[in-house]
Amino acid sequence: MPRRFLFLVAIVAIILAACGGGGATQAPALTDPKDILTKTVGSLQDFKTVHLKASLSGKLDAGALSGGTGSGTMVDLSGSTLEGDLDRPDSEAKITVSVPAVLGFSADLVATGGNAWIKTSLSPDGKYHSLDLASLAGGLPLPSLPAVASPDPSAMASVLDAVRAELDKLPAPTKLADEKIGDQDTYHIQWKLTSADLPQASGESPDPSASGGLPQGSLTLDVWTRKSDYRPARVTVAVDGGASGTLTLSTDLTNYDAAVTVTAPSPDQVSDQPFSFPGLTP
Repeated sequence: MPRRFLFLVAIVAIILAACGGGGATQAPALTDPKDILTKTVGSLQDFKTVHLKASLSGKLDAGALSGGTGSGTMVDLSGSTLEGDLDRPDSEAKITVSVPAVLGFSADLVATGGNAWIKTSLSPDGKYHSLDLASLAGGLPLPSLPAVASPDPSAMASVLDAVRAELDKLPAPTKLADEKIGDQDTYHIQWKLTSADLPQASGESPDPSASGGLPQGSLTLDVWTRKSDYRPARVTVAVDGGASGTLTLSTDLTNYDAAVTVTAPSPDQVSDQPFSFPGLTP
């Protein structure tokens, strides 16, 4: 279930994780929702840092949450939060996560100098443990896009063409009324998808019983794009997994390019054992 559920959510990676070209100080006005989403992806090429603040609400079947089949017992994940800073050029991050409904779970993630550590409330030693982020990311079922981290500006066109091609495989997004998020004037784009739509985009079999298929469900993605530079100001993902539960993840993105300091934990705070969690780490 986690892999199938993650695929419903993973489409948001097109907006949050892809990179393309840079944003402009006085960006031209846009009206086509696909153009706005494509420009949003492109705007992330030149950002240096960003502050994330996310909140989670909804209920998920306890069996599905633990990686098994549905148990019929729903866990209310409301009150779960994630907050922190990302430094893209230096590949640094500091993130704090809290999921009170799951054993009062909390975690602190630090990534700097090519290394990453995580400390969780489930660790009896109370120390940070090294974390292999590459292996962890490699296990997620993300949509196929070309390499987008190239510093070569000429790569921008092919990346944006690939993003547009993915969008063309899916139902068209809708442009809603413009809104103000914080001090930013934004475009509001909404994208409604079902489990029948996503396999077409990903190349997977549309048969839910096939390996890697999707359970019945739907996803609504809302993106608020800043008019000034096309960078995302807010992204909300609402997933309706039917009997498996419903979840809504809302993320605000602020303080683009502000100074960020990430400090590695001191040696006495670090365990000599790597982080391990069944079903999550290799």
